[in-house]
Amino acid sequence: MDTILLVIVLIPVVGAAVVVGITFPLSWWVFPGGGSRGPHDTMTSRVLGVILVVVAEWFATVWMMITVPFRFLRPAAPGRRLAEGRVPVVLLPGFFENAATMVWLHKRLERSLGVPVRTLQPRRYLAGLETLGRDYQAQIESWMRESGASQVDLVGHSMGGLLARALVETGPMAGKVRSVVTIGAPHQGSAIALLGAALRSMRQMRRGSAYLERLNNAPAPQDVRMVGISSTHDNYVLPWNCALSPRGDNFIIRYRGHLTLILSGEVVRLISRTSRGP
Repeated sequence: MDTILLVIVLIPVVGAAVVVGITFPLSWWVFPGGGSRGPHDTMTSRVLGVILVVVAEWFATVWMMITVPFRFLRPAAPGRRLAEGRVPVVLLPGFFENAATMVWLHKRLERSLGVPVRTLQPRRYLAGLETLGRDYQAQIESWMRESGASQVDLVGHSMGGLLARALVETGPMAGKVRSVVTIGAPHQGSAIALLGAALRSMRQMRRGSAYLERLNNAPAPQDVRMVGISSTHDNYVLPWNCALSPRGDNFIIRYRGHLTLILSGEVVRLISRTSRGP
């Protein structure tokens, strides 16, 4: 039994180290995006920043791997209905993420914004983006009916950011969404998606895929505020500047890995500023 427990603990710890050890060299030397150096940086601050981003991303990756089995948990009922005019937030998790993965971002947004936040649960991990989008749309509309919300703000991490955009830009939810914030979303695809080419969703996130071409060439939505948040140290969206949103404003931060973005207080502040309006 002790051996089994040790293996269960070691799998995410070692697996995260392998993932970080592969993705960061790819992002720095094989698919660099540039622009990661500030005007007042010193060599010491850059080295310290790199060390911190690698350690933080390792921790975030361990957390993501631990939470993978929690896909089967179902969110609690919405409770009392919302007061008229209040706009709740819906979080869309990324590839192999779920509500448990996003729990820290969920709680921080609730405290910061003072409105209900619902994190969607993927009913399947390996489906194509069209299927995942339909599932997410059904979950959002069901929650809106239960809570009495007439509009929602969508916040999507990684693949979830693409799905949030698709629901508004190519789906029937434009009138039901006030704003869309994407966090580290591969708007222009990612070179690392080639490693998962056996999966439809990963093929759809490759650079130049038909899915992304269709999404990026769709008419820009009217009356929906669009914001993209990206990091110059993103180790999954390669090169990192492929995470720049083709819609609305972009906020670029540094020293945050791809999964570290959903643990970042700076990201919460940017989302809160967007949701509260100018």
